[in-house]
Amino acid sequence: MRSVITVAFLCSALPVSAQFTTKLQPQTVREFEAYAHKVEQQLDMHWRGQQTFIAVDANPSERDDALKGDLLVHPGTPDNPVAISNGLIHDWVGTVFIPNTSLSKVLTVLQDFDHHSEIYPSVIRSRLIRRDDDVLTGYWRLERKQGPLTVVLDVEEQVQYHEIAPSKWIGRAYANNISEVENPGKPNEKKLPPDDGSGFLWRLYGYWSLEATKGGVLAECRTLSLSRSIPAAVAWAIKPFVNTLPRESLTMTLQATRSAASMK
Repeated sequence: MRSVITVAFLCSALPVSAQFTTKLQPQTVREFEAYAHKVEQQLDMHWRGQQTFIAVDANPSERDDALKGDLLVHPGTPDNPVAISNGLIHDWVGTVFIPNTSLSKVLTVLQDFDHHSEIYPSVIRSRLIRRDDDVLTGYWRLERKQGPLTVVLDVEEQVQYHEIAPSKWIGRAYANNISEVENPGKPNEKKLPPDDGSGFLWRLYGYWSLEATKGGVLAECRTLSLSRSIPAAVAWAIKPFVNTLPRESLTMTLQATRSAASMK
């Protein structure tokens, strides 16, 4: 993405104890996909002109705040995270205005997987895997630390951007292939199979709405991330990480995108 990246998101590279390990279940995936489908239906209403293109356009004071430079991040649903079978869905929406730039510059930043490690703080390694017309597949190695936990993930994301009206672009990004990395950078580094491990990030979807306005670009990103449910026995250790990481990741993604696009 990003895109969206932002990035968010992300899982433990401690050699974790058995009580932390889990496996993504098919029912959890089905419920996440059903939730994502409903969100995409909502977004389609904005993108087709049935509602305001960018959510803050429905609130003049919020739009003014964004245009003045405020970075707005809020839950995409009142009950956030959303509990599903053996999992949690984290739904966040962020808006940022990038002054003195163009849509082409913002899109260049979001699609430049080869340089995302230089743009986004959580991305320590990145590259473009392939490009098929307007569909890009990219790779990130993500790392985040909070307290005693270190999260390192290898993420493969597929993203597509296209123009839907003059001065308006949208993007959809899907990361379904996410692997936890144990002992990263060491001789005994081990990449776990996707959907195995600590379960702090199993899926990451991102949706961008970009509009040229006021001499810059107003950008909105909605992220859906899927993590494990939190066992009571280890809630003290992982709950802060699981609950704060999606919002922090989206915030950093928006900030870094604004900074990079402003310098283009």
